[in-house]
Amino acid sequence: MSSRDDDRVPPATGPDLSDPLRIRDDLERGMRFLHTMAMETKLSFERVDAVLRALLDSLVARGALDAGELATRVQAQAARAREDNLRETHVEVDAAVDKYAVTELPDVDCASLMAVCQGRCCKLHFPLSFQDLDERIVQWRYDRPYRIRQRDDGYCVHSDPGSHGCTVYEHRPVTCRRYDCRKDPRVWIDFENRIPAPLAEVESRPVMLYQIGLKKP
Repeated sequence: MSSRDDDRVPPATGPDLSDPLRIRDDLERGMRFLHTMAMETKLSFERVDAVLRALLDSLVARGALDAGELATRVQAQAARAREDNLRETHVEVDAAVDKYAVTELPDVDCASLMAVCQGRCCKLHFPLSFQDLDERIVQWRYDRPYRIRQRDDGYCVHSDPGSHGCTVYEHRPVTCRRYDCRKDPRVWIDFENRIPAPLAEVESRPVMLYQIGLKKP
């Protein structure tokens, strides 16, 4: 190969391993693409489901299937499939709400209560919004996209280990902004008398906020 040929060969390129922020940026972009494609696959399955339902409707119309029995079986299987999906494979993204425009916030003096409740609301699970993801400030779990990321002790990674205060308070998700702990039995046995629930309540029942009626999915 001549020196002139060498000039036409582009230099080898790759990720800049000396820049951890760049690596994380590339990783998050790649994972978001994968998650988007996963959701596209699920939509394709929905279209297949629609075709199957149309075929079943045709069979029922022709008297080949009993409509009542079919409806009962489908309802039971659909509920079971939905539970399995939410537990195992569902990509969770919060509603598209501008968190900075939310004004109706609960009147709870968290600063004065922190010593009593120990900020246990920061052990709850919930998904982030695309607004949170685009900001790239609030972290999410890579193994359960896009839930808030938590440490090994169960607390949100943005919860200060000493004070339990939020280290990204100005950028906290809309779920955190709207959350009202006063009626959550995992946090308070009696809010008015400042009697907290056992801390193990949050750890033993780590359900999503919307599963106890505090937030809609």
